[in-house]
Amino acid sequence: ELKMLDVMTANRDPKVWATALGSTFTVDDSNVPAAVPVKSNIGGKSRSSNKSKEGNAIYSSPEETLKKLRVPEGFKVNLFAHEKMFPELVNPVQMSVDTKGRLWVAAWKTYPKWEPLKEMSDRLLILPDEDRDGVADKAITFAKIHNPTGFEFWNGGVLVGSAPDIWFLKDTDGDDVADVRVKMLGGIDSADTHHAMNNFQYGPDGGLYYQRGVFHVSNVETPWTTPHKSGASAMYRFNPRTFTFSQHAGNSPNPHGIAFDRWGYHYATDGTGGRSYQVVPKGNGFAMRGLLKKEVRPVASSGIISSANFPDDKQQSFMLCNTIGFLGLKHYKLTRNPETGEVNGQPLGDLFVSDDRNVRPSDADFGSDGALYVSDWHNVIIGHMQHNVRDPNRDHNHGRIYRVVNTAKPLQKPVAIDGEPINALLNNLKHPIDGVRYRTRIELSEHPTDSLVTAISKWVSNFDAKNPNEAHHMLEALWVLQAHNVKDDKLMGTLLTSGDPNVRRAAKTVQHFWYNVDFTRGGGELAKVKEDKAPEPKVVVKGNQTIVDLAAIPHQLKYNLTNFSVKAGSKVKITFLNPDVIPHNLLIVEPGSKAEIGNQAIAMGAEAVKKAPTNSKILHGTKMLEAGQKETLEFNAPSKPGDYEFICTFPGHWAVMNGIMKVTQ
Repeated sequence: ELKMLDVMTANRDPKVWATALGSTFTVDDSNVPAAVPVKSNIGGKSRSSNKSKEGNAIYSSPEETLKKLRVPEGFKVNLFAHEKMFPELVNPVQMSVDTKGRLWVAAWKTYPKWEPLKEMSDRLLILPDEDRDGVADKAITFAKIHNPTGFEFWNGGVLVGSAPDIWFLKDTDGDDVADVRVKMLGGIDSADTHHAMNNFQYGPDGGLYYQRGVFHVSNVETPWTTPHKSGASAMYRFNPRTFTFSQHAGNSPNPHGIAFDRWGYHYATDGTGGRSYQVVPKGNGFAMRGLLKKEVRPVASSGIISSANFPDDKQQSFMLCNTIGFLGLKHYKLTRNPETGEVNGQPLGDLFVSDDRNVRPSDADFGSDGALYVSDWHNVIIGHMQHNVRDPNRDHNHGRIYRVVNTAKPLQKPVAIDGEPINALLNNLKHPIDGVRYRTRIELSEHPTDSLVTAISKWVSNFDAKNPNEAHHMLEALWVLQAHNVKDDKLMGTLLTSGDPNVRRAAKTVQHFWYNVDFTRGGGELAKVKEDKAPEPKVVVKGNQTIVDLAAIPHQLKYNLTNFSVKAGSKVKITFLNPDVIPHNLLIVEPGSKAEIGNQAIAMGAEAVKKAPTNSKILHGTKMLEAGQKETLEFNAPSKPGDYEFICTFPGHWAVMNGIMKVTQ
């Protein structure tokens, strides 16, 4: 095919010159050599393939396949769209629902890559269901775009992955056809399309997340610093507002699947290995930790269940799509521990199963009606490297979308989002369903930042962060500000003392984003943080007195001094300053008692935000100091030598915010 491309390029060169001279030229490709014939290796006749992976070369009709689908008792499944209805619906690779409540699909007909002399027919499709009968009314081609491995809505348009680039497409005249195309990012590599960037997801923080696998080397330029070069199989984050780009967390070898839940806990899956992860803050970045015990592989996509139509006991569960062996969706109950920030999953069983071996669930998403939509790649061949890229049995004609409904509950009511004013959109952020709030945040991404800041400031004043029923509304407001690159330390600090532990954990993650992670890689986004420092600590000995000046380090939950020494029985003067937005105190406690006292503070709940626990092992201490306050302690050092700990007892701080006062003879 390289020879074919060389000849085709030469055939077009005269047209370039003719156009430059103002004349015309007709390209003739009759001299292009024919493609090399390829024999199929399906049927388990090669070392790289076997019958357990392959489907059936004789395809069932959509209606016949429907009869081979199984869902749990109390559910039903129907055909929402298929290739007989819409021939352009081929190889659906990702779905998403826009702010008008319409299902969109990335259709990848030319997979694994375009063949010279053939049509580039990949596209983004809109499949509206205007009469809400559960069947698509029509298929609208929003844009033809090559290798659309992932897409996500943002700022009134859609971000699309078409390796090696990310494009922003937008319809400005209301005909549902893109008339604006802007290249947002390049250098993401297109060497191996089945490992290419995939499963685009707009995070609550305003970042566009995707994953990509091995056999790629990216070289991404941003306005901030030197190009980001990476051969790592990982999750990546691109901020389309600030144009920062970073490797977010490693995930190998071929990751697919990204999701966020109600509280902003972040999840990911690996396609090849089938492993599921929680993405957690770590150090100056993020890392993957195991979420659950693997049952199946390979996993094409994953998500969170949030639907007014689905049973209450399935809400906020984790689901994944599997494409070989077990053909369907499994789901898992998630147990969240906000104190540690860890989430763990336990199996709940099958959510969707196919007995048609050609069904390949590539994505699953909840529609605006609360039904679960499952896209079906539908292909006898699922392997990329196991078969020649031009294997004649690679299917370029089939693609299906199924719709799963719980019959015991009504469908979800539609919510107005597109074109709504800011105040109405902010009220949408109180909606219990994740998809409604997610689409509302996308709609808010196209509103002017200044107008949003003013409206949010007024809106959050109606709520009390100590009230668990209201704290989540304020968290949504914080996320909107974060997505608009607006740091609101006051709101963040308020939520760090929320009465809801999951909100406190989410606020800590925002704090981590703002003050621990430099997405510009030294390019300047954290300039504010570099100016916001604690004063230098001081330890001075004057005669029989040790004078200590120490402070909290803003945004880090640390003291700026973690150890100092005093003589037994001597005078001690400690001045503690809190320049942080969060309240802190300083307690001197008996050796080995910090965990006991720290956990006692946690057990006090919101009361510990205002005062320290009562415990005989607390020797001396300041009150809980607000931002800018300081207090001086004067006392005689203990007569018994030892390592006397000092801690902050704001709930949860003690484990990281502590130090040692070493008493010596």
